[in-house]
Amino acid sequence: MSGHRLLPTTEQDKIDIFKSCGVSSMEDLLIGIPKEVRLKSILSIGDGLSEIEIKRKISQILKNSRNKKSSLSFLGAGVYDHFCPAAINQLTLRGEFLTSYTPYQPEFSQGTLQALFEYQSMVSEIFGMEISNASHYDGSTSMAEAALMALRMKQNKKRILVSSGVHPEYVEVLKTYLTNLGVEVSLIPVNEKGTTSLSALKSLLADDVALVIAQSPNFMGCIEDMQEMSDLSHSKGSLFSANVTEPLSLALLKTPGEYDCDIATGEGQSFGLPQSFGGPYVGLFTTRLENVRQMPGRLCGETVDALGRKSFTLTLSTREQHIRREKATSNICTNQNLCALWASIWLALVGKEGFVELAEQNLAKSEYAKSELTKTGKAKIRYSNTNTFNEFVLELNTSSSEFIKKCVENNLAPGVSLQRFFPDDKNGLLIAVTEKKSREDIDLFVDLLKRFG
Repeated sequence: MSGHRLLPTTEQDKIDIFKSCGVSSMEDLLIGIPKEVRLKSILSIGDGLSEIEIKRKISQILKNSRNKKSSLSFLGAGVYDHFCPAAINQLTLRGEFLTSYTPYQPEFSQGTLQALFEYQSMVSEIFGMEISNASHYDGSTSMAEAALMALRMKQNKKRILVSSGVHPEYVEVLKTYLTNLGVEVSLIPVNEKGTTSLSALKSLLADDVALVIAQSPNFMGCIEDMQEMSDLSHSKGSLFSANVTEPLSLALLKTPGEYDCDIATGEGQSFGLPQSFGGPYVGLFTTRLENVRQMPGRLCGETVDALGRKSFTLTLSTREQHIRREKATSNICTNQNLCALWASIWLALVGKEGFVELAEQNLAKSEYAKSELTKTGKAKIRYSNTNTFNEFVLELNTSSSEFIKKCVENNLAPGVSLQRFFPDDKNGLLIAVTEKKSREDIDLFVDLLKRFG
């Protein structure tokens, strides 16, 4: 009876599960969940309830819980709270798109292939680059794949320089990808303005550097001098790659193509994808046409069929499943098709003018927040002489962790404590202000800073 699929887990089942997982108790099994967010007692929902009664009870419990929809969030650090029109859910979640596997066969999948083609076209235009592939897992893996691509293009070089302004978690993913390849990864420090030190970059550049990676706006929200870094890299024979965690910024900033970037990667979550506790997202990957055969992933192209009719097909696919293993550029095995479709619909609905308007709103609202927060006298803007887009660091007079705790108790997430990434940085708070924040929202934040800052 214990194996019956409709019976709940028996005591023997639990013992078997613990044994399989190498733990001895439920407490050991849940060790990854912080104690402060766990229930302190058994969840009391009653015995023998019907489905309707259970749903009603759970709904009532959820009403008393604090969740993202009921909280005001200024969280960013690579994941942003952007507006998503209701039409996207209606279109993206249609049954024909929610498949367990991406349909590629051109005779059956013209709609899917055209969607990928449109996605690639829009990403290329936004980045100002000639070629975009059909997406990666997320921004961090796209950046790591850019490093692998550079090493293929510069086979006699075994060093990669990464700005300390790149998202710290992206850097960790990069190091993991390169662990067993004998490649040295060196960090370029940032200066007092919060941007990459150009003098340090000059001193680190040498003939053995295959690639220089920088991010703008960087992890601290500061806008980098990407043109100067690109020129310096090329002057030493190195490739230059841009990482863009907030691609909406490209509506107002120079695109990677405009500063002669070789490879440009990014995170597509900003294109309407829900934050969803960290994923799934979609990695953006672009390059120049001359580099296309070293590009990982898939490329969907437009062609004509035997009757001369316009059609779409996978033009280039360089993973080992499609070609000989020794010729493969990457073993990446997904193109995040549903997420790419989601991003494409968002971009199509927003349109060119809407894309720029959203970016302008992000900039204007974050500047208003910076001004009002500093007027309280309880904090100052770190890197105040450097331009930012929609994210900036607030230097609090108090501990950022303590301030966050007070704000959360008042149903507001004020930002990300930089102590999470840099243990000695106790007062730095990384704040993101998107188009979804109203003047009243920002004023509420300001009021909490006056009370708890």
